Amino acid sequence: MPGGGLDTASMALTLSRQIADTARFTAVHAGLVPEDEASLPWLVTGAVLMMQQACTLALHEAEAELPVMPGPGELAVRVGDEACLVQPYTAPLKPEHYRALEELINARNGVMHPKPDGLDIETGGLPAGLVVATRLVRHLVITQPVRPSMVDTDEAASIGHSLELIDSAVDFWRTVAPEG
Repeated sequence: MPGGGLDTASMALTLSRQIADTARFTAVHAGLVPEDEASLPWLVTGAVLMMQQACTLALHEAEAELPVMPGPGELAVRVGDEACLVQPYTAPLKPEHYRALEELINARNGVMHPKPDGLDIETGGLPAGLVVATRLVRHLVITQPVRPSMVDTDEAASIGHSLELIDSAVDFWRTVAPEG
């Protein structure tokens, strides 16, 4: 819109662009967490949203059935199921990966559903969940996309760079606050 304002009549973004934007947002907060704990809720929220977006895009491209309002855990199960996403596109998720994602999703749920006594996020298992989320997005969107043209080259590069930044931040976080 001329003048830099928001056009309130329409705001259309492709899902691949949304993934790139969410990955960039998440990478920023991943880098800030060691210095500013206020970024932690944004990090877990962004990571789960990014994962949901990547799962939705892959399932859509595979013409798999998508529930009206699937939760992030359900989407992860679907992309890991050969009946929904055939090989070689099926996400290589093991039971421990689903558990790690569940911890990340639970942290996100704590942010999205505030409690009167405030926010209390258990951080011990979050690095593992974040790593699984970035690997899942990387697999679905960059490494083994259902349709190579579903994400353009610039978006794929942006997503890949953001995922690398998140992974680097998680590696640093693990050295500062090891998993308990």
